[in-house]
Amino acid sequence: MVWKTIFNPFLRYNERQLLIIGLISLIVTVALCQFFGMYMDAIFHYSYLKENDSALLGIGKSIISYSAGMIVLLILGKIYNKKTRIVDIINTVIISQTPGIITILLSELPIVKTSVNTIREIVDKDPQNLPAFPLAIMCIFSFVVLLLIAYGITLIYNGFRTSTNMKNWKQIVIFAFVVLTLCIISQLTN
Repeated sequence: MVWKTIFNPFLRYNERQLLIIGLISLIVTVALCQFFGMYMDAIFHYSYLKENDSALLGIGKSIISYSAGMIVLLILGKIYNKKTRIVDIINTVIISQTPGIITILLSELPIVKTSVNTIREIVDKDPQNLPAFPLAIMCIFSFVVLLLIAYGITLIYNGFRTSTNMKNWKQIVIFAFVVLTLCIISQLTN
């Protein structure tokens, strides 16, 4: 029961509870991005702002990324099932981005930043002699981030499946293709 709640909260909580949690998550995500000089350039992806970019630009890009995900999934959801509700798609997108909060915080840990910078400097000069400790930190960080992304993808899949009553494998393949395409196009256009 606990695992089912963790991986598919859309079956346990009503749309109002999910919307409140999702909006809090969205606000925390955007605030953390601003604090660390980042923005969300696609669902499941973050980038750093350039030096001359304003904080407002970062907030705008993050909101556009969320909105693009909601609009595209709403269109696909309506194609699959005319009864798909907007609030369910909004909840699907904002709840699925919640693991990103942990990703942002982990990426800003001093040990992770130092390891990234160390490896970046050594790769340019002497890639044969990468130090073990920073490399191990990078591997652990990458593994944890992959798990968080997988969790986010599980949430978006379960939320969309619950919202649209998606059942057959063709719909699932199209859904996966649309989400992947959305991520790529969003990153390229931001």
